[in-house]
Amino acid sequence: MPRHTAPQAPGWGVPQGVIASSGIVTPDSTTHLVEWDGKIATLQTGATSHPPAWAAVLVDGTQLAKACSAGWVRPLEAATNCGLPGGHEDVALAWDRSRLPGQPGWAAFWSVARHPGRRGLHFGARGTLEIALLADGVGPDDVYNQLSTPAGVDRAFRKLDVLRPYIVWWRTPDDAARIMQQSGALMTSAPVSEITSISAHVKAGAATSIFVAETDQMIRTPLFWAVPSTVSDNDARQTLERLHIQSPHLEDVPDSLNDTHTHALTISDTFWLANGDALEQRFRTWFGSDTP
Repeated sequence: MPRHTAPQAPGWGVPQGVIASSGIVTPDSTTHLVEWDGKIATLQTGATSHPPAWAAVLVDGTQLAKACSAGWVRPLEAATNCGLPGGHEDVALAWDRSRLPGQPGWAAFWSVARHPGRRGLHFGARGTLEIALLADGVGPDDVYNQLSTPAGVDRAFRKLDVLRPYIVWWRTPDDAARIMQQSGALMTSAPVSEITSISAHVKAGAATSIFVAETDQMIRTPLFWAVPSTVSDNDARQTLERLHIQSPHLEDVPDSLNDTHTHALTISDTFWLANGDALEQRFRTWFGSDTP
Protein backbone atom coordinates (compact mmCIF):
# COMPACT_ATOMS: atom_id res chain seq x y z
CA MET A 1 0.00 0.00 0.00
CA PRO A 2 1.37 3.48 -0.85
CA ARG A 3 2.22 5.69 2.09
CA HIS A 4 0.34 8.95 2.45
CA THR A 5 2.33 11.72 4.11
CA ALA A 6 0.52 14.50 5.90
CA PRO A 7 0.67 17.88 4.12
CA GLN A 8 3.27 20.25 5.52
CA ALA A 9 1.84 22.85 7.89
CA PRO A 10 1.81 26.41 6.52
CA GLY A 11 5.06 28.28 7.06
CA TRP A 12 5.53 31.78 8.42
CA GLY A 13 5.65 34.41 5.67
CA VAL A 14 8.61 36.80 5.69
CA PRO A 15 9.95 39.36 3.16
CA GLN A 16 12.22 38.16 0.37
CA GLY A 17 15.90 37.94 1.31
CA VAL A 18 15.24 37.35 5.01
CA ILE A 19 15.98 33.61 5.00
CA ALA A 20 19.40 33.91 3.34
CA SER A 21 20.39 36.80 5.60
CA SER A 22 19.23 34.98 8.77
CA GLY A 23 17.44 38.16 9.78
CA ILE A 24 14.66 36.61 11.89
CA VAL A 25 15.54 36.60 15.58
CA THR A 26 13.67 33.82 17.42
CA PRO A 27 14.46 31.26 20.12
CA ASP A 28 12.70 28.59 18.03
CA SER A 29 15.01 27.47 15.22
CA THR A 30 12.38 25.01 13.96
CA THR A 31 10.05 27.72 12.64
CA HIS A 32 9.47 27.06 8.95
CA LEU A 33 9.92 30.36 7.08
CA VAL A 34 8.67 31.01 3.56
CA GLU A 35 9.27 34.21 1.62
CA TRP A 36 6.66 36.40 -0.06
CA ASP A 37 7.12 39.30 -2.49
CA GLY A 38 5.39 42.12 -0.62
CA LYS A 39 2.65 42.65 -3.23
CA ILE A 40 -0.88 43.36 -2.01
CA ALA A 41 -2.33 40.84 -4.48
CA THR A 42 -0.02 38.15 -3.08
CA LEU A 43 -1.08 39.05 0.47
CA GLN A 44 -4.77 38.83 -0.40
CA THR A 45 -4.41 35.48 -2.15
CA GLY A 46 -2.17 33.93 0.51
CA ALA A 47 -4.23 35.12 3.47
CA THR A 48 -7.63 34.09 2.08
CA SER A 49 -6.78 30.80 0.35
CA HIS A 50 -7.84 27.39 1.67
CA PRO A 51 -5.61 26.20 3.17
CA PRO A 52 -3.86 29.48 4.00
CA ALA A 53 -0.38 30.07 2.57
CA TRP A 54 1.00 31.06 5.99
CA ALA A 55 0.39 30.41 9.67
CA ALA A 56 1.40 34.06 10.18
CA VAL A 57 2.78 36.67 7.81
CA LEU A 58 5.08 39.65 8.34
CA VAL A 59 3.64 42.86 6.82
CA ASP A 60 4.16 46.61 7.00
CA GLY A 61 1.64 48.93 8.61
CA THR A 62 -0.06 49.97 5.38
CA GLN A 63 -0.43 46.38 4.20
CA LEU A 64 -1.76 45.45 7.64
CA ALA A 65 -4.37 48.21 7.63
CA LYS A 66 -5.65 47.16 4.20
CA ALA A 67 -5.69 43.47 5.13
CA CYS A 68 -7.41 44.16 8.45
CA SER A 69 -10.15 46.35 6.99
CA ALA A 70 -10.76 43.85 4.16
CA GLY A 71 -10.96 40.90 6.55
CA TRP A 72 -7.99 39.05 5.04
CA VAL A 73 -6.38 38.67 8.49
CA ARG A 74 -7.81 37.94 11.90
CA PRO A 75 -8.65 40.71 14.38
CA LEU A 76 -6.68 40.33 17.59
CA GLU A 77 -7.82 40.87 21.14
CA ALA A 78 -6.35 44.00 22.74
CA ALA A 79 -5.01 45.12 19.33
CA THR A 80 -6.80 47.56 17.05
CA ASN A 81 -4.72 46.88 13.94
CA CYS A 82 -4.83 43.05 13.67
CA GLY A 83 -1.07 42.80 14.16
CA LEU A 84 1.67 42.19 16.71
CA PRO A 85 5.09 43.93 16.50
CA GLY A 86 7.51 42.02 14.25
CA GLY A 87 10.63 44.18 14.03
CA HIS A 88 11.53 46.31 11.03
CA GLU A 89 12.79 46.14 7.46
CA ASP A 90 15.51 48.56 6.35
CA VAL A 91 16.23 49.89 2.88
CA ALA A 92 19.73 51.30 2.48
CA LEU A 93 21.93 52.76 -0.21
CA ALA A 94 24.12 49.96 -1.57
CA TRP A 95 27.08 50.55 -3.85
CA ASP A 96 29.46 48.40 -5.88
CA ARG A 97 32.69 48.51 -3.91
CA SER A 98 34.64 47.11 -6.86
CA ARG A 99 33.83 50.26 -8.87
CA LEU A 100 33.36 52.89 -6.16
CA PRO A 101 35.80 52.62 -3.25
CA GLY A 102 34.45 55.62 -1.35
CA GLN A 103 31.31 55.66 0.77
CA PRO A 104 28.50 57.63 -0.92
CA GLY A 105 25.36 59.21 0.50
CA TRP A 106 22.02 59.99 -1.13
CA ALA A 107 23.37 63.28 -2.51
CA ALA A 108 26.19 61.35 -4.26
CA PHE A 109 23.57 58.87 -5.48
CA TRP A 110 22.18 61.72 -7.61
CA SER A 111 25.61 62.94 -8.76
CA VAL A 112 25.91 61.05 -12.04
CA ALA A 113 28.49 63.51 -13.39
CA ARG A 114 30.85 62.73 -10.53
CA HIS A 115 29.98 59.03 -10.28
CA PRO A 116 28.84 57.83 -13.74
CA GLY A 117 26.67 54.74 -13.84
CA ARG A 118 23.16 53.42 -13.42
CA ARG A 119 21.13 53.83 -10.23
CA GLY A 120 18.57 51.40 -8.80
CA LEU A 121 15.37 52.62 -7.13
CA HIS A 122 12.10 51.05 -6.07
CA PHE A 123 9.29 51.55 -8.58
CA GLY A 124 6.73 53.39 -6.51
CA ALA A 125 6.17 56.57 -4.53
CA ARG A 126 6.46 55.10 -1.03
CA GLY A 127 10.07 55.25 0.13
CA THR A 128 11.28 56.67 -3.18
CA LEU A 129 9.92 60.18 -2.55
CA GLU A 130 11.53 60.16 0.90
CA ILE A 131 14.89 59.27 -0.65
CA ALA A 132 14.54 62.02 -3.25
CA LEU A 133 14.01 64.63 -0.55
CA LEU A 134 16.91 63.33 1.55
CA ALA A 135 19.11 63.62 -1.56
CA ASP A 136 17.87 67.20 -2.01
CA GLY A 137 19.08 68.18 1.45
CA VAL A 138 15.89 67.79 3.48
CA GLY A 139 16.57 66.56 7.00
CA PRO A 140 14.94 63.29 8.10
CA ASP A 141 12.80 65.09 10.68
CA ASP A 142 11.37 67.39 8.00
CA VAL A 143 10.67 64.88 5.22
CA TYR A 144 6.98 64.33 6.02
CA ASN A 145 6.40 68.02 6.68
CA GLN A 146 7.62 68.57 3.11
CA LEU A 147 5.61 65.70 1.61
CA SER A 148 2.47 67.01 3.32
CA THR A 149 2.56 70.09 1.06
CA PRO A 150 2.09 70.35 -2.72
CA ALA A 151 5.40 72.23 -2.94
CA GLY A 152 7.23 69.42 -1.14
CA VAL A 153 5.74 66.76 -3.39
CA ASP A 154 6.69 68.83 -6.46
CA ARG A 155 10.20 69.13 -5.07
CA ALA A 156 10.54 65.34 -4.74
CA PHE A 157 9.33 64.72 -8.30
CA ARG A 158 11.64 67.41 -9.70
CA LYS A 159 14.51 65.61 -8.01
CA LEU A 160 13.44 62.33 -9.62
CA ASP A 161 13.29 64.11 -13.01
CA VAL A 162 17.02 64.78 -12.76
CA LEU A 163 17.94 61.13 -12.18
CA ARG A 164 15.27 59.41 -14.28
CA PRO A 165 17.39 58.64 -17.40
CA TYR A 166 19.85 56.66 -15.25
CA ILE A 167 17.42 54.68 -13.09
CA VAL A 168 17.03 50.90 -13.14
CA TRP A 169 13.71 50.26 -11.40
CA TRP A 170 12.99 47.34 -9.07
CA ARG A 171 9.62 46.18 -7.76
CA THR A 172 10.43 43.41 -5.27
CA PRO A 173 13.41 42.64 -3.02
CA ASP A 174 14.29 39.84 -5.42
CA ASP A 175 14.51 42.38 -8.26
CA ALA A 176 16.89 44.50 -6.18
CA ALA A 177 19.04 41.45 -5.51
CA ARG A 178 19.19 40.70 -9.22
CA ILE A 179 20.46 44.23 -9.96
CA MET A 180 23.30 43.66 -7.51
CA GLN A 181 24.06 40.12 -8.67
CA GLN A 182 24.33 41.28 -12.28
CA SER A 183 26.20 44.51 -11.48
CA GLY A 184 23.32 46.33 -13.13
CA ALA A 185 23.91 49.60 -11.31
CA LEU A 186 26.73 51.43 -9.57
CA MET A 187 24.44 52.24 -6.65
CA THR A 188 20.96 51.10 -5.68
CA SER A 189 18.46 51.32 -2.89
CA ALA A 190 17.86 47.81 -1.58
CA PRO A 191 16.60 45.96 1.50
CA VAL A 192 19.47 45.38 3.90
CA SER A 193 18.58 41.69 4.06
CA GLU A 194 19.26 41.39 0.31
CA ILE A 195 22.51 43.34 0.57
CA THR A 196 23.68 41.02 3.35
CA SER A 197 22.69 37.97 1.32
CA ILE A 198 24.53 39.20 -1.79
CA SER A 199 27.67 39.91 0.23
CA ALA A 200 27.59 36.34 1.54
CA HIS A 201 27.33 35.00 -2.01
CA VAL A 202 30.28 37.10 -3.12
CA LYS A 203 32.47 35.60 -0.41
CA ALA A 204 31.56 32.20 -1.84
CA GLY A 205 32.50 33.35 -5.32
CA ALA A 206 29.00 33.42 -6.82
CA ALA A 207 29.00 37.06 -7.97
CA THR A 208 31.37 39.42 -9.75
CA SER A 209 30.86 42.49 -7.60
CA ILE A 210 30.27 43.21 -3.96
CA PHE A 211 27.61 45.61 -2.75
CA VAL A 212 27.87 47.09 0.71
CA ALA A 213 25.35 49.15 2.64
CA GLU A 214 25.51 52.78 3.70
CA THR A 215 23.54 52.70 6.95
CA ASP A 216 23.29 56.45 7.44
CA GLN A 217 19.79 57.67 6.51
CA MET A 218 18.29 54.26 5.91
CA ILE A 219 14.56 54.00 5.25
CA ARG A 220 13.07 51.91 8.08
CA THR A 221 9.67 50.20 7.85
CA PRO A 222 8.04 48.84 11.04
CA LEU A 223 6.66 45.32 10.54
CA PHE A 224 3.82 43.37 12.16
CA TRP A 225 2.80 39.73 12.38
CA ALA A 226 -0.71 39.03 11.11
CA VAL A 227 -2.67 35.77 11.13
CA PRO A 228 -4.58 34.95 7.91
CA SER A 229 -8.35 34.80 8.21
CA THR A 230 -8.52 31.21 6.93
CA VAL A 231 -6.28 29.83 9.70
CA SER A 232 -8.40 27.63 11.97
CA ASP A 233 -9.31 28.85 15.46
CA ASN A 234 -7.10 26.24 17.11
CA ASP A 235 -4.09 26.92 14.87
CA ALA A 236 -4.54 30.68 15.28
CA ARG A 237 -4.54 30.30 19.06
CA GLN A 238 -1.29 28.28 18.96
CA THR A 239 0.33 30.77 16.57
CA LEU A 240 -0.57 33.73 18.78
CA GLU A 241 0.83 31.93 21.83
CA ARG A 242 4.15 31.46 20.00
CA LEU A 243 4.16 35.10 18.92
CA HIS A 244 3.55 36.32 22.47
CA ILE A 245 6.04 33.95 24.13
CA GLN A 246 8.86 33.91 21.57
CA SER A 247 8.50 37.40 20.04
CA PRO A 248 10.11 36.50 16.69
CA HIS A 249 11.14 39.64 14.81
CA LEU A 250 13.11 40.83 11.82
CA GLU A 251 16.37 42.52 12.72
CA ASP A 252 18.07 42.95 9.36
CA VAL A 253 21.02 45.22 10.16
CA PRO A 254 24.05 43.05 11.01
CA ASP A 255 26.01 43.88 14.15
CA SER A 256 28.95 44.91 11.95
CA LEU A 257 26.81 47.72 10.49
CA ASN A 258 24.69 48.59 13.50
CA ASP A 259 27.05 51.11 15.06
CA THR A 260 26.74 54.67 16.36
CA HIS A 261 26.69 56.01 12.77
CA THR A 262 23.49 54.15 11.90
CA HIS A 263 20.51 56.43 11.41
CA ALA A 264 17.13 55.68 9.92
CA LEU A 265 14.09 57.55 8.68
CA THR A 266 11.07 55.59 9.85
CA ILE A 267 8.33 55.31 7.24
CA SER A 268 5.12 56.98 8.40
CA ASP A 269 2.29 54.52 7.84
CA THR A 270 -0.14 57.22 9.01
CA PHE A 271 1.04 59.49 6.19
CA TRP A 272 0.91 56.77 3.54
CA LEU A 273 -2.51 55.53 4.59
CA ALA A 274 -3.83 59.08 4.15
CA ASN A 275 -1.88 60.00 1.01
CA GLY A 276 -0.63 56.78 -0.55
CA ASP A 277 -3.28 56.28 -3.24
CA ALA A 278 -2.94 59.83 -4.58
CA LEU A 279 0.86 59.80 -4.52
CA GLU A 280 1.13 56.37 -6.13
CA GLN A 281 -1.22 57.53 -8.88
CA ARG A 282 0.87 60.66 -9.41
CA PHE A 283 4.00 58.52 -9.56
CA ARG A 284 2.50 56.37 -12.31
CA THR A 285 1.33 59.45 -14.19
CA TRP A 286 4.82 60.91 -13.86
CA PHE A 287 6.39 57.72 -15.15
CA GLY A 288 3.99 57.34 -18.08
CA SER A 289 2.17 54.44 -19.67
CA ASP A 290 5.23 52.19 -20.13
CA THR A 291 6.12 50.39 -16.92
CA PRO A 292 9.62 48.98 -16.33
